[in-house]
Amino acid sequence: MKISEIKEGPVEIQGWIENLRDKKSMQFIVIRDLSGKIQITVVKEEHPEIAEIFSHATLESTVKIKGMAVKNDYVKLGGMEIIPEKVEITSHAEAFPIGPESSIDQRLDYRWIDLRSPEKALIFQVETVLNQAMRQYCIDHGFIEIHTPTLIGASSEGGSDVFEVKYFDKKAYLIQSPQFYKQMAMAAGFEKVFINTPVFRAEKSHTKKHATEFSGFDIEMSYVSSEEDVMKVQEEMLAYAIKEVADKLGDKVKELLGVDIIVPTLPFPRITVKEAYVILRGLGLDIKDGDDFTTEQEIALCKYMEEKNGHQFFFVNEYPSAVRAFYTMAKEDEPTYSKSYDLYFKDVELTSGAQREHRPDILKKQIEDRGIDPTPMTDYINFFKNGCPPHGGFGLGLDRFLMLLLNLPSLKEAMYVFRGPDRLNP
Repeated sequence: MKISEIKEGPVEIQGWIENLRDKKSMQFIVIRDLSGKIQITVVKEEHPEIAEIFSHATLESTVKIKGMAVKNDYVKLGGMEIIPEKVEITSHAEAFPIGPESSIDQRLDYRWIDLRSPEKALIFQVETVLNQAMRQYCIDHGFIEIHTPTLIGASSEGGSDVFEVKYFDKKAYLIQSPQFYKQMAMAAGFEKVFINTPVFRAEKSHTKKHATEFSGFDIEMSYVSSEEDVMKVQEEMLAYAIKEVADKLGDKVKELLGVDIIVPTLPFPRITVKEAYVILRGLGLDIKDGDDFTTEQEIALCKYMEEKNGHQFFFVNEYPSAVRAFYTMAKEDEPTYSKSYDLYFKDVELTSGAQREHRPDILKKQIEDRGIDPTPMTDYINFFKNGCPPHGGFGLGLDRFLMLLLNLPSLKEAMYVFRGPDRLNP
């Protein structure tokens, strides 16, 4: 029985010993499970054998208790207590090697202890609702879920930030994104697909928003006329998912984490990259046409857009082709700019998306123009030689989304087990 399900009468529960006050004639023990907390009251004279068990128990040990649940208006934990009849310590806890004063990196060394609180569990309950809501949106809108390899024979982004692994007598790489395989699904006629998969980036970045392995949520869809078609799907999906979190866990998030879950209105604000350049220059920042944004410029732009629009999200589209991936489609009337976008949430880039280049001759030229060897890309280019509809999509870092939604200080708090340049354990 879960603690939240307890009513008056006989009960049997299991949980953690969160607090224990051993008085002269009484013992008061707080037991916790994922659903809540309850007080156990022991009168030593009536149950000396149970009092003896608790007198030797340590905090955070686990326990099984049988007894009677009774109302008691003086008990702060829900006005209910359990009078135990039988107690069994199911595991004994040693003293904790970390405490509230420990740094995040010290706490990550003992992540199984660090996660042991209702507040930490709530983070991943939110992630569960968020992920399921995005999946449900996709399913409801005709998307097919696919599961792609995480081992690939060539870099999926055409860069060097990949983890190389030995694959029998060959070299292989951990995927930087499922990009190639999403596009293969378009060539296969699946029309709309989504995938939730591990993604690997061999970047020695030590910022709050970077990790070497994270959970990616990607979609790809056919018959798009521009990146705007993809942007519309993404804003609808995110608004739906955030509303699900607000409806199901919003009150609990406010109570335990002090965060208001704000459901965004539609449509999200939009600006082109050229408009962003003008805004940033007006803010006194030095940026030239064709430049990519620095972190300082991104933060300034996000602050400006939220103050102007009263909205935590906004799109920037039509980025310079030179700063986007080789598979991004260029604008027909201005090929130095592309049919691409980034979605910003609060002060961080959340997503990159675009219409893709589906014409094999142009795609091959774009690969060569970037100085990328086209030979390992042969299979990828072949996807498009037998007919492939115009298509586009996006990739979203689920952990980064969770971090921003809950105002967590870094990905280290948002990920169940963090992986970075200096962390490969536990």
